[in-house]
Amino acid sequence: MARRAKDGRGIGAVREAGPSIISVLDALNRSEPRPPDDGEQKDKKNYAERLSNNLAVVIANALRQTGQFPGVLPNADGTGRETTTASGAHKKPKKTDVRFSTFDTGLELLVSVKTLSFRDSSMKKGQRVSGRYTKNMVRNDHELRAEATDLHERHPYAVLIGTLFLPFRACDDGESDKSSFAHAVITFRPRAGRSKPTDPNQLFERFFIGLYEIEGEHRGDVSFFDVTENPPRRGRPKRIQSSDSQAPRGLLSFDEMIGEVVKTYGIRNRRYIEWADEAEPTVPLLESPPEDADDTDESIPESGS
Repeated sequence: MARRAKDGRGIGAVREAGPSIISVLDALNRSEPRPPDDGEQKDKKNYAERLSNNLAVVIANALRQTGQFPGVLPNADGTGRETTTASGAHKKPKKTDVRFSTFDTGLELLVSVKTLSFRDSSMKKGQRVSGRYTKNMVRNDHELRAEATDLHERHPYAVLIGTLFLPFRACDDGESDKSSFAHAVITFRPRAGRSKPTDPNQLFERFFIGLYEIEGEHRGDVSFFDVTENPPRRGRPKRIQSSDSQAPRGLLSFDEMIGEVVKTYGIRNRRYIEWADEAEPTVPLLESPPEDADDTDESIPESGS
């Protein structure tokens, strides 16, 4: 496994032999050219698709490096993007961003990737001005609701993770109102929290907002915010470092977000538990699937003995 980076860019951000898209910085660079906020809608749409596809490869490569998800798609070189899996009662094919399936069990883990890369633009007094990052947010939520409903209907035990990537500057708008980032938390919080296979199908197990630097010397740096946490009304959220025995809250590093995905998958599949007397690594190691207990009651002799 590649060494962990100290700059917050995630597993494998230190370049070594292996996948060529291993950080958000790589995804941004591969997605260029980026049109301006007031650019043509067609150009912005094409950029958003390129960025989403490249971010899916970054997440898949990070999951692959944990060793827990052999065959996760997309592949390390970017092939296998937007493959389909059966969903709903009629097995309709559903395009996926990041998917881990097995031949025996079908879909086990899916990460959906959404991006809002451009400020809203509008005409004021004959001039086009850029505003906030709230346009299409509700539409994205509707798409995610349909995706979760269809997939969980057919795969109730599958773990679905939602991600929305926003530039960090979405935290700094809003003036007297809440920021675009706070608006995103309010919008997508009702989409998270499916802790049991019997919970409503339209929910995701977890949902994270990925905040990244789009320019400057820290371009590509990324942190993640769980939508079940409380955001500031305006401004950037902070990292809350708890005691040694508790995981940090607020802003999480890329590695820590991947660790939360692994943990959520492990809990659903009875392969993970937190031990009170052991320090937990950033990305937890999953136990082997538990053996089924022998149903034979040894206190009762078997027939013929």
